[in-house]
Amino acid sequence: MSETIALGDRIEFGFWEAGCMIWVGAKDFVSQDYDGFCNLLWNNDQEKLKEAILEQKAVLAMDLYQDDGYNVRVVMGELNDQEREEWVARVRWRLDLSCGQMIVSGVLGDTDCDEIPEAKAIADSDDCLECYVEVPPNEYQVEVYSYAPGDLSTGWGQIVNPSLFKPTEGIESETLKAYFERTRPDTPIPAWIGCEIEEDSMRRKRYCDEAYASSDFIDFVIRLSPVIEDLPSPQLDTSGCIKWEFRKPERCPLGLI
Repeated sequence: MSETIALGDRIEFGFWEAGCMIWVGAKDFVSQDYDGFCNLLWNNDQEKLKEAILEQKAVLAMDLYQDDGYNVRVVMGELNDQEREEWVARVRWRLDLSCGQMIVSGVLGDTDCDEIPEAKAIADSDDCLECYVEVPPNEYQVEVYSYAPGDLSTGWGQIVNPSLFKPTEGIESETLKAYFERTRPDTPIPAWIGCEIEEDSMRRKRYCDEAYASSDFIDFVIRLSPVIEDLPSPQLDTSGCIKWEFRKPERCPLGLI
């Protein structure tokens, strides 16, 4: 018997590869016709996608700019201070999880839905592609947040690499060095930032060695909380996925360990 996530709980897991997306959905919706669900996203059936997202509240899918693996934290309840302060992109909408099981994945069509493992069973594994989380049956407000340094939404790139990722309205680009030094003048430099901004070659190598050996960072936080009635409907992009909302944090992110 799987253990249900409770208020205040945090579950972390990682996927070694993804398919240029992250999606979450109700397991009963996905499992009733897994091939049909995959084709819904592959074929970009706008009307059926709108129905699944906006009316059935059965799935949320977001595009990523490349197919790297990523680390996920699921939070039941309130975010902590760092999680609230450091996100660079998010989506928010409702998800009907009356079935009590939320699938998290970035792939389509690679497995039988009945074989998807439970999240707590893969917490120490590095070879998984998707999993499900046991939750109290209910309808939730679900927020998916993306974080530096491994952000795959383009939000971080819009801030520090505008030549590659064109900033959206309201995002003011800035070099990582200037951003960090301006907003965190008395903060020790995290290794992942030091190996990007340090000018001395020996110190930069030490930072890079430390960054390589240090703990992985959380790339996405998925928060479940009670539904708020005036939550605005999300916008869909041309791929049928939900558009990210981007922002530049007030202070340079340090990264979620």
